[in-house]
Amino acid sequence: MRILLIGLVLLFAACSQPPTREDAARASRPAPPPIRHVVAVHRGTELLHIINYLARVYGPPVRDYDYRNEVDAWFGHLREHPAVVHARTLPYNDFAELGWALEWPGPRVVEPEGFGHLGLIKDEAYLRDYLRLAVEFAQVSDFEGFFAAHEADYARWVAQFETRLAAVDPLTPLADLYGTGLDKTLYFSISPLGVVLKANIVIDEVAPRHAGYGPILVPFDPRFLPEGPTDAARFDYADMPLANAVWHEATHIALEQFAHGQRDVLKDIDYADDFSRQFKVFDDPRLDTYFFVHEVLADAVAIHLKGERFGADAAETHLAQNEAMGGVLYRPVVTHLRERYAPGRATRDFRAHLPTLAAFISSVDDGAR
Repeated sequence: MRILLIGLVLLFAACSQPPTREDAARASRPAPPPIRHVVAVHRGTELLHIINYLARVYGPPVRDYDYRNEVDAWFGHLREHPAVVHARTLPYNDFAELGWALEWPGPRVVEPEGFGHLGLIKDEAYLRDYLRLAVEFAQVSDFEGFFAAHEADYARWVAQFETRLAAVDPLTPLADLYGTGLDKTLYFSISPLGVVLKANIVIDEVAPRHAGYGPILVPFDPRFLPEGPTDAARFDYADMPLANAVWHEATHIALEQFAHGQRDVLKDIDYADDFSRQFKVFDDPRLDTYFFVHEVLADAVAIHLKGERFGADAAETHLAQNEAMGGVLYRPVVTHLRERYAPGRATRDFRAHLPTLAAFISSVDDGAR
């Protein structure tokens, strides 16, 4: 009884303390604007997913499910079409972001102004030929007929994802962490044949007329579902996988906005460990650094928010997985976000904090230099 009374006294005393300066600043600062979003199946990316699937650039994580079987039945006779043959030289990245260069009715190609970092992985002439051949494939295969025949499926999957997005609400804590709004509307691109969860950060060059969107490709992946194996495509994803996907990929979109005018801050980071040295995609090592840090920061944000929303154990499991792959930088960055950036919403501004983050990463002793 005495312990209970002491607890009540302490609780009352804590509640009756005068507000601090930080409390006042937090109360006076308006909440950041909500992050806008839409959910849809994008014709262009779905067309390229089908071509890449036929080319065996990748394979969906489920061997046998309804939508994949219907793709096989409709398009399987076109495995030697020039577009499919052309796609076979693609690397691990399926380049489905290029689908935003296609317009309907048609389809027709609106020639991209550029290809961003994708044009540094594959020759731009190859990519332009790829888009031209994709149009021919769409016409020969009656892709529009296939798409129309699945409109009800697409609508159901969009509704599933939208419902779960509203229930989990990962965008509100993300906006609060950034401390500022996003210039783009996030476009969650449901991809029933997709495999790679990723953000489209080349849209400003590939399709500048759609630069108001920040597309995020969301594949059908049974590992994201709340229960076991399925033979039907579904997008009613479980809370934690959905939130993690949104936090990580949306941060890639946000970082492109926040890095505008200060990309050299990230490219000039002086850090290298065994994990980062495996990240050799470009001829320019500064670009390798930029995209390596991009990945670390996106996952660090997801891990930090996972700890706040789902508990310390969930964040620790995620960190341990990254460290098992050799990613020793994640823990220091997550700790920095947790201790140096996240406290005090009144002063949060992720863009303004980027130079501090960059300096911190350069100061981390990786033990492998």
